[in-house]
Amino acid sequence: MNRYCRYILILLTLSFTMSANAKSKFTADIKMRNGHEYSGLEFTTPKSWDKEVAVKINGEKLKIKGDSIDHIVFWPTKYPDNPQIICWHTYGSIDNKTGEYKPNCGHNAKKGEPSKQWFAIHAAGEHVNLWSCFSSIKLTGETVSFTTTLSSPYFFQKHDGLFVHIPFTLFKSGKTREWLSTFFSDDEPLAEILSDKSQLYDRGSAAYRKGSLYTPYKYEDIVKLYVAGRKKQQP
Repeated sequence: MNRYCRYILILLTLSFTMSANAKSKFTADIKMRNGHEYSGLEFTTPKSWDKEVAVKINGEKLKIKGDSIDHIVFWPTKYPDNPQIICWHTYGSIDNKTGEYKPNCGHNAKKGEPSKQWFAIHAAGEHVNLWSCFSSIKLTGETVSFTTTLSSPYFFQKHDGLFVHIPFTLFKSGKTREWLSTFFSDDEPLAEILSDKSQLYDRGSAAYRKGSLYTPYKYEDIVKLYVAGRKKQQP
């Protein structure tokens, strides 16, 4: 079980405390890459391409660079039972033909460094996590919503830690189906399901949830079903 999945499970058992005088919309716990932790900070949520986050520690404003952060757990200050997890991470894609992972260097092409952006955990499993990149975070009542300008903002993360973009073309469902079948080919029973058009493609309203267009397959189901290295039972 990877560390992000463990964080999700821990969140289910923790009860958060907060100051009655808190003025910020959000409160956060920040885990740094060097092991240091900040707890109960007044927190301003980042935008998609921000490289730092703004917080208040004992009333003093501070900006923390995204590269120094491992992950952030935040929640609406008035609704501590609704925690969210985000992180600033590199990302890329996998070539189906060669199996080669290629980091995205679009924003740092001149520097020759992989690009990074903010991701929110969408679904966590024992063998794979589903993340989505976002352009903004909005609080409506107790509901935290992440918005994006991309038609396919979803990324899978296996045990290797890589954030891999899921390709999607609205009118070519076969492209996504083929990619998923290859990416999860080490789980033979799941790969068989993913190769079945009747299991994968849904043209109806089920393709839409929470106001966002999902790719033809329900990715949350993959997170629940996928078992790394599982073999098909022989008759």
